[in-house]
Amino acid sequence: MKRDKYQIFSSGVISNLQLPNRLVRSATWDPCLFKERRMTEEVLNIYKELALGGVGLIITGGFPVLEERKSPENALNWLITYSDLRVNGIEQMKEIVEAANPECKIIAQLENGSISARPSALSSPFSKQTLRELNEVEIDDVINCFVEGIIDIQRSGFDGVQLHAAHGALLSRFLSPYTNRRNDSYGGSVSNRAKIIREIVTEARKAVGEFPILIKMNCTDYVTGGTDLTHSPEIAYEIEKCGVDAIEMSGGMWECLARSEEDLGFRPVPAPESHTRINKPSKQSYFLKFVEHLNLHIPVILVGGNRDIERLEKIIQQSKVDFISLSRPLIREPDLPKRWFEGRGKETAQCISCNSCIYDMYIHPGKSEPGPVTCVHQRDKVLHRAAQQWLASWAERNLKV
Repeated sequence: MKRDKYQIFSSGVISNLQLPNRLVRSATWDPCLFKERRMTEEVLNIYKELALGGVGLIITGGFPVLEERKSPENALNWLITYSDLRVNGIEQMKEIVEAANPECKIIAQLENGSISARPSALSSPFSKQTLRELNEVEIDDVINCFVEGIIDIQRSGFDGVQLHAAHGALLSRFLSPYTNRRNDSYGGSVSNRAKIIREIVTEARKAVGEFPILIKMNCTDYVTGGTDLTHSPEIAYEIEKCGVDAIEMSGGMWECLARSEEDLGFRPVPAPESHTRINKPSKQSYFLKFVEHLNLHIPVILVGGNRDIERLEKIIQQSKVDFISLSRPLIREPDLPKRWFEGRGKETAQCISCNSCIYDMYIHPGKSEPGPVTCVHQRDKVLHRAAQQWLASWAERNLKV
């Protein structure tokens, strides 16, 4: 039965963007873009399929705005900036999405690349090295790199931009009380920890005006002393005051993977935001309980284990969620939104949340070149078994304490 009357398939608004429905493709890494920093036909075909598949908004995989030089001899030249990291042909992503489906919008996610410095000098359970603390001059450099990236994303024709401030990325570490233990204006209070976001948005607005700026942030870090159910509403409210246009709520950082499955409530495999063993509805949409405590005036996007269209429709109708975000299910079924809308097949996504695609992203030894991430379980059962063995022992093999 066609679901054209469902609220999840009604139009939605984020800032000045009119979206055809409430389904969002969450940022999903495109590793093959970054070897030669150029757009590829393989990646463009993925985005074409997503647009044709009926999703209302696509958020790209993260584009790095900065990387730390490996051997900085000059403290004033410690970063590789966005202009050197820019993927050539990035504007083709908007062009191919618009050609495939003029109603579908596309937003580029921006994140940090490889950088060893942090808001505070802390050790990790997965590294014996204590990473150094950023000074305020370096923080200014980070801000400028993000602003430069936002300006270029607008010039490249995208419909908006998303700041990646979740999962232990650099901006996420400023927001979390666990990873930010500074005593200056960038640490301490929630307002101070959000200062770097506020300054990025404020500076960018001078150049891009009302161009939509979204953010992805943690509602929980799953670490003691970090962002949790108690802290996340206050942090989200502070982020709203920074001037962003929508918040996508996610969770987890790599430090939490040192904890046991019993402590976490889910299996500690990379990545912690992508829970496995969620075949039961009670295990799905696992960040919803955090979002229900929010009271914001901007749209909220819920990511994390969204699998059943009937359950998702109830979430849209009954909770404070405005949009539903999907990642792994759209790797398996790029046309899932269209299938759901037309009432074809099962109410649940075909994705089994096994995370073999994570293995495919990082270390698939059979790949001579990084390629687009596809569903390993669907295409190669032998590789799927190898991936599951790798995932099961990952934390134990990588712990340094």
